[in-house]
Amino acid sequence: MLKIKFENLLVILVLTLIVGYDTLMTTMLNRTIPNIPVILLICFSLLLCFRFLYIKKFTFFYILTSILLLATSSVVFMSTGGTNFLLYSLLILLLYDADIDVILKTYVIVSGAIVLGVFVLSILGVIPNLQFAQVRSAGLVIRNSFGFIYPTDFASHCFYLFIAWGYILRKRLIVLRTLVGLSLSFFIIKFCDARLNALSVLLATVIFILMYVTKERKFKIYGILPYSAAIFSFIMFYLTYFFTWSSPLFVSLNNLFSMRLFLGKNAIDTYDIHLFGTTGVKFIGYGGTTESVYSYNYVDSSYIQMLFYYGVVPVVLLVLIYVIASKRIYKQGMFLFLALLSLITVNCTIEAFWVRPGYNIFMFTLFASLLPNQYKTKDRIELS
Repeated sequence: MLKIKFENLLVILVLTLIVGYDTLMTTMLNRTIPNIPVILLICFSLLLCFRFLYIKKFTFFYILTSILLLATSSVVFMSTGGTNFLLYSLLILLLYDADIDVILKTYVIVSGAIVLGVFVLSILGVIPNLQFAQVRSAGLVIRNSFGFIYPTDFASHCFYLFIAWGYILRKRLIVLRTLVGLSLSFFIIKFCDARLNALSVLLATVIFILMYVTKERKFKIYGILPYSAAIFSFIMFYLTYFFTWSSPLFVSLNNLFSMRLFLGKNAIDTYDIHLFGTTGVKFIGYGGTTESVYSYNYVDSSYIQMLFYYGVVPVVLLVLIYVIASKRIYKQGMFLFLALLSLITVNCTIEAFWVRPGYNIFMFTLFASLLPNQYKTKDRIELS
């Protein structure tokens, strides 16, 4: 008879709802799905607290982080009225010492089933496949959303699902993973024209091959990977904050980043940046319709967007947590996992999904991988 640990069952139940709901809300089905108040999702996530009855040790870093994240989330709520940061913080904290593979498998099954189902429904014409025409240097291209609110949303789901699936199979099926990666990268660039995500899938494929061939042997260059979040968030903030049309270099980088530097700078000039979030921020972008948007001001970069939604303090805190957690992962020799975390930080300089459970589930596994082996307990309750 199938046996499952009680705490794993809690993880599966909570992630199924939160990941599934977050993924569905990025599809064209979002208008027919009842909105679930964030406060209810927060209450549901608190079921994970029961896992703590069977965890005997907590690291000092975890305890300190819990205090800082919860305190910061409370201040963000009082400043802006937003509760998303509290939900995401709780999910990060309450997955402490959870089985990484259980988290990733749940994500892949739930989000993967939704993405595949929506894709098929869009091909059959049951739900709209929004198509956007865009002029590139090579000519006019058609970008397909395949049932999602925008082509890059579909492409981002594909990227995160691929790296999660690839990590689950990290010790086997390298040929299959390589073929899937190459095919998926080609598909994304051909039918979605999502260049960043196509490149990200390709780089992930290379990482999987490298780690498989070297058996995750340690190289000195890996020592810089834990600092990737700090490096790329600082670079993106610097380029955005000091962007000017008078500099040919900034203009070239702005073109390379598809106007993201200008849009970020415009948002900073319009709303200002505060320590704990900015009220009244309204980003308008494409998605959910093919109608023209004349007041487009959407800030795509995760690091810049979060400065407005959550504020400077939460963003800096998340970056520091990411760096310290990554350093511990480095010391544990989990170089494949570390490389994927670093790749995500690069992707998020342009994409807005660094802290979204329906996309980047890896953000919520940071503490799941940190508990030292000598602290792990074997006396977990099993259900059969």
